[in-house]
Amino acid sequence: MVAPESPAPEEKKTHLADPASLLEKPSPALVVDDIDGNPFDLSNHSEDVVVLEWTLPECRFSQRLYSQHRVTPMIRRWGKQGVKWVSIDSAFFAHPEKIRPWLKKFSVEHPYLIDLNGRLAEAFGVKVSPTYLVVNRGQIVYHGAIDDDVWGKKLERKLYLDMAIRDAVEGRTVQNPLTRPYGMVIRTRRVEDERRARIQEAREARERDEKNQSDSTSQGSNTGG
Repeated sequence: MVAPESPAPEEKKTHLADPASLLEKPSPALVVDDIDGNPFDLSNHSEDVVVLEWTLPECRFSQRLYSQHRVTPMIRRWGKQGVKWVSIDSAFFAHPEKIRPWLKKFSVEHPYLIDLNGRLAEAFGVKVSPTYLVVNRGQIVYHGAIDDDVWGKKLERKLYLDMAIRDAVEGRTVQNPLTRPYGMVIRTRRVEDERRARIQEAREARERDEKNQSDSTSQGSNTGG
Protein backbone atom coordinates (compact mmCIF):
# COMPACT_ATOMS: atom_id res chain seq x y z
CA MET A 1 0.00 0.00 0.00
CA VAL A 2 1.34 3.36 -0.96
CA ALA A 3 0.84 6.06 1.62
CA PRO A 4 -0.84 9.21 0.36
CA GLU A 5 1.51 12.04 -0.33
CA SER A 6 1.89 14.53 2.48
CA PRO A 7 1.17 18.11 1.57
CA ALA A 8 4.27 20.07 0.74
CA PRO A 9 5.48 22.12 3.71
CA GLU A 10 4.60 25.76 3.44
CA GLU A 11 7.60 27.79 2.40
CA LYS A 12 8.83 30.21 5.00
CA LYS A 13 8.27 33.71 3.80
CA THR A 14 11.36 35.86 3.65
CA HIS A 15 11.76 39.54 3.00
CA LEU A 16 15.50 39.19 2.36
CA ALA A 17 16.55 39.28 -1.28
CA ASP A 18 18.66 36.40 -2.58
CA PRO A 19 22.15 37.82 -3.29
CA ALA A 20 22.63 35.58 -6.33
CA SER A 21 19.45 36.92 -7.91
CA LEU A 22 20.71 40.50 -7.61
CA LEU A 23 23.89 40.07 -9.63
CA GLU A 24 24.03 41.88 -12.97
CA LYS A 25 20.64 43.40 -12.19
CA PRO A 26 19.82 47.07 -11.59
CA SER A 27 20.32 47.95 -7.95
CA PRO A 28 17.16 48.57 -5.90
CA ALA A 29 16.02 52.19 -5.98
CA LEU A 30 15.81 53.35 -2.39
CA VAL A 31 16.57 56.69 -0.78
CA VAL A 32 18.02 56.65 2.75
CA ASP A 33 19.17 59.50 4.98
CA ASP A 34 22.75 59.80 6.19
CA ILE A 35 23.62 60.57 9.82
CA ASP A 36 23.09 64.28 9.19
CA GLY A 37 19.63 63.76 7.74
CA ASN A 38 20.68 64.30 4.14
CA PRO A 39 18.98 61.93 1.66
CA PHE A 40 21.26 59.63 -0.33
CA ASP A 41 19.94 58.35 -3.64
CA LEU A 42 22.04 55.67 -5.31
CA SER A 43 20.43 56.45 -8.66
CA ASN A 44 22.33 59.75 -8.67
CA HIS A 45 25.51 57.69 -9.14
CA SER A 46 24.37 55.64 -12.13
CA GLU A 47 27.61 56.42 -13.98
CA ASP A 48 29.91 55.58 -11.06
CA VAL A 49 31.41 52.55 -9.41
CA VAL A 50 30.00 52.54 -5.87
CA VAL A 51 30.95 50.34 -2.92
CA LEU A 52 28.18 49.75 -0.40
CA GLU A 53 29.58 48.69 2.96
CA TRP A 54 27.29 47.39 5.67
CA THR A 55 29.28 47.95 8.83
CA LEU A 56 28.21 48.43 12.44
CA PRO A 57 30.40 50.34 14.93
CA GLU A 58 29.75 47.67 17.58
CA CYS A 59 30.69 44.80 15.25
CA ARG A 60 34.05 43.34 16.27
CA PHE A 61 34.72 42.12 12.74
CA SER A 62 34.30 45.62 11.35
CA GLN A 63 36.36 47.04 14.20
CA ARG A 64 39.20 44.65 13.39
CA LEU A 65 39.15 45.40 9.67
CA TYR A 66 39.38 49.12 10.28
CA SER A 67 41.93 48.79 13.10
CA GLN A 68 44.14 46.62 10.88
CA HIS A 69 43.96 49.31 8.17
CA ARG A 70 42.33 46.94 5.72
CA VAL A 71 39.55 49.32 4.68
CA THR A 72 40.61 52.97 4.85
CA PRO A 73 43.64 52.61 2.51
CA MET A 74 41.38 50.86 0.00
CA ILE A 75 38.83 53.68 0.21
CA ARG A 76 41.52 56.28 -0.45
CA ARG A 77 43.28 54.33 -3.18
CA TRP A 78 40.15 53.63 -5.19
CA GLY A 79 38.70 57.02 -4.39
CA LYS A 80 41.48 58.55 -6.47
CA GLN A 81 40.03 56.66 -9.42
CA GLY A 82 36.52 57.92 -8.82
CA VAL A 83 35.09 55.02 -6.83
CA LYS A 84 32.44 56.14 -4.35
CA TRP A 85 32.21 54.54 -0.91
CA VAL A 86 29.06 54.44 1.22
CA SER A 87 28.71 52.87 4.67
CA ILE A 88 25.36 51.69 6.03
CA ASP A 89 24.06 50.77 9.49
CA SER A 90 20.82 48.77 9.27
CA ALA A 91 20.50 47.89 12.97
CA PHE A 92 17.17 48.88 14.52
CA PHE A 93 19.06 50.73 17.28
CA ALA A 94 21.36 52.70 14.94
CA HIS A 95 21.87 56.29 16.04
CA PRO A 96 24.09 59.12 14.73
CA GLU A 97 25.70 59.64 18.13
CA LYS A 98 26.85 56.01 18.17
CA ILE A 99 28.37 56.40 14.72
CA ARG A 100 30.15 59.76 15.03
CA PRO A 101 32.96 58.46 17.31
CA TRP A 102 33.60 55.73 14.72
CA LEU A 103 33.86 58.30 11.93
CA LYS A 104 36.29 60.38 13.96
CA LYS A 105 38.41 57.43 15.08
CA PHE A 106 38.94 56.10 11.56
CA SER A 107 38.82 59.44 9.71
CA VAL A 108 35.77 58.39 7.71
CA GLU A 109 34.60 61.13 5.36
CA HIS A 110 32.24 59.31 2.99
CA PRO A 111 28.44 59.11 3.50
CA TYR A 112 27.23 56.93 6.37
CA LEU A 113 23.57 55.96 6.04
CA ILE A 114 21.13 54.95 8.76
CA ASP A 115 18.66 52.29 7.61
CA LEU A 116 16.47 52.10 10.72
CA ASN A 117 13.68 50.02 9.20
CA GLY A 118 16.14 47.61 7.57
CA ARG A 119 14.60 47.94 4.12
CA LEU A 120 17.93 48.65 2.48
CA ALA A 121 19.50 45.52 4.00
CA GLU A 122 16.53 43.41 2.91
CA ALA A 123 16.48 44.81 -0.62
CA PHE A 124 20.20 44.14 -1.08
CA GLY A 125 20.17 40.70 0.59
CA VAL A 126 22.40 41.71 3.50
CA LYS A 127 22.21 40.06 6.92
CA VAL A 128 25.68 40.34 8.45
CA SER A 129 28.18 43.10 9.21
CA PRO A 130 30.45 43.58 7.36
CA THR A 131 29.05 42.88 3.90
CA TYR A 132 30.24 44.59 0.73
CA LEU A 133 28.53 45.23 -2.58
CA VAL A 134 30.01 46.75 -5.71
CA VAL A 135 27.55 48.61 -7.92
CA ASN A 136 28.95 49.32 -11.37
CA ARG A 137 26.99 51.99 -13.23
CA GLY A 138 23.73 50.99 -11.62
CA GLN A 139 24.22 47.21 -11.66
CA ILE A 140 25.27 45.00 -8.76
CA VAL A 141 28.42 43.13 -9.81
CA TYR A 142 29.74 41.91 -6.46
CA HIS A 143 28.14 40.76 -3.20
CA GLY A 144 30.05 39.30 -0.28
CA ALA A 145 33.08 39.55 1.96
CA ILE A 146 36.08 41.84 1.86
CA ASP A 147 38.39 38.80 1.82
CA ASP A 148 38.69 35.19 3.01
CA ASP A 149 40.42 36.02 6.30
CA VAL A 150 37.64 35.49 8.85
CA TRP A 151 39.81 35.87 11.95
CA GLY A 152 42.39 38.29 10.59
CA LYS A 153 45.34 35.94 11.01
CA LYS A 154 46.20 34.88 7.46
CA LEU A 155 49.48 35.99 5.94
CA GLU A 156 48.03 35.61 2.46
CA ARG A 157 44.45 36.59 1.74
CA LYS A 158 42.12 36.41 -1.23
CA LEU A 159 41.17 40.06 -1.66
CA TYR A 160 37.68 39.53 -3.04
CA LEU A 161 36.48 43.11 -2.76
CA ASP A 162 39.65 44.71 -4.06
CA MET A 163 39.65 42.42 -7.10
CA ALA A 164 35.96 43.10 -7.76
CA ILE A 165 36.51 46.86 -7.67
CA ARG A 166 39.49 46.51 -10.01
CA ASP A 167 37.44 44.49 -12.50
CA ALA A 168 34.63 47.06 -12.40
CA VAL A 169 36.94 50.05 -12.81
CA GLU A 170 38.77 48.42 -15.70
CA GLY A 171 35.55 47.43 -17.44
CA ARG A 172 35.88 43.68 -16.99
CA THR A 173 33.37 41.13 -15.76
CA VAL A 174 33.94 40.46 -12.06
CA GLN A 175 35.56 37.03 -11.87
CA ASN A 176 34.27 36.09 -8.42
CA PRO A 177 31.00 38.02 -8.00
CA LEU A 178 29.49 36.15 -5.06
CA THR A 179 31.26 35.21 -1.83
CA ARG A 180 30.06 34.39 1.64
CA PRO A 181 30.37 37.33 4.05
CA TYR A 182 31.51 36.71 7.60
CA GLY A 183 30.66 38.77 10.65
CA MET A 184 27.89 39.65 13.08
CA VAL A 185 24.19 39.25 12.33
CA ILE A 186 22.55 42.63 11.80
CA ARG A 187 19.55 43.05 14.08
CA THR A 188 17.27 44.86 11.69
CA ARG A 189 13.81 45.97 12.80
CA ARG A 190 12.25 42.84 11.32
CA VAL A 191 14.90 40.53 12.79
CA GLU A 192 14.37 42.07 16.22
CA ASP A 193 10.58 41.87 15.97
CA GLU A 194 10.79 38.21 14.96
CA ARG A 195 13.20 37.50 17.82
CA ARG A 196 10.86 39.09 20.34
CA ALA A 197 7.90 37.19 18.89
CA ARG A 198 9.78 33.88 19.33
CA ILE A 199 10.61 34.78 22.93
CA GLN A 200 6.96 35.65 23.60
CA GLU A 201 5.76 32.40 22.00
CA ALA A 202 8.22 30.39 24.09
CA ARG A 203 7.10 32.18 27.24
CA GLU A 204 3.43 31.54 26.51
CA ALA A 205 4.13 27.88 25.71
CA ARG A 206 5.99 27.48 28.99
CA GLU A 207 3.15 29.11 30.92
CA ARG A 208 0.63 26.76 29.25
CA ASP A 209 2.75 23.74 30.14
CA GLU A 210 3.06 24.90 33.74
CA LYS A 211 -0.70 25.48 33.94
CA ASN A 212 -1.47 22.07 32.45
CA GLN A 213 0.93 20.44 34.87
CA SER A 214 -0.64 22.31 37.77
CA ASP A 215 -4.15 21.31 36.64
CA SER A 216 -3.09 17.67 36.35
CA THR A 217 -1.59 17.73 39.83
CA SER A 218 -4.74 19.33 41.21
CA GLN A 219 -7.00 16.74 39.57
CA GLY A 220 -4.83 13.95 40.91
CA SER A 221 -5.16 15.32 44.42
CA ASN A 222 -8.94 15.60 44.11
CA THR A 223 -9.35 11.97 42.97
CA GLY A 224 -6.96 10.56 45.52
CA GLY A 225 -8.26 8.63 48.50
